Amino acid sequence: MELEEMKSLWTDLSMKVEKQDKIQKELLMEITKQKFRDKLNHIRVPEILGSLVCVVYAMYLLSRFSDFELWYNQVFALITVFLMIALPAGSLTALKEMRNLRIDSDTPSAILEKFIKSKIRFWNVQRYGMILGAILMIIILPPLAELKGSNEIISNPKFWLLYVPGVFTLMFFFSRWTLKKYRGVIDTSEKMLQELN
Repeated sequence: MELEEMKSLWTDLSMKVEKQDKIQKELLMEITKQKFRDKLNHIRVPEILGSLVCVVYAMYLLSRFSDFELWYNQVFALITVFLMIALPAGSLTALKEMRNLRIDSDTPSAILEKFIKSKIRFWNVQRYGMILGAILMIIILPPLAELKGSNEIISNPKFWLLYVPGVFTLMFFFSRWTLKKYRGVIDTSEKMLQELN
């Protein structure tokens, strides 16, 4: 074999190896992208279901708004409607930002940096959501009681002495459990992105 033939074969072989490396990297990126999105769906699906419940309830309150006779129940109903639309919208927007990272377009370190920023934003939305959710559980009762015609329940001080601590306790444990589940999913997703480096 002559030297020119060997050089030609070597060049062809090098090009094939480079092409295979490129294909493997693209395949790895595609697999990571799919795993990443699938993992974040463990948060997305419950958030969407919860958002649908909130929107349906907000629509119910708006449709019955003319039935409120007491001014403070009208205010509570408006605050409830606002929170039931704003909280899910904020949560879904923060989650969408995290989920829609362009894994294949940036460098791994830039992707990880964007993910960390969107993760922090998502956690902030979740924290505010938990606090406002507990407040929502309290201000929702007077409008509901008026719609059902049972105002005597909420006028009883013993009810509030049991209900308010019960709501905060329930929200504390539910929030802790939910955030623990979300943290596991987000940490796993972040590790996937770190492995790209």
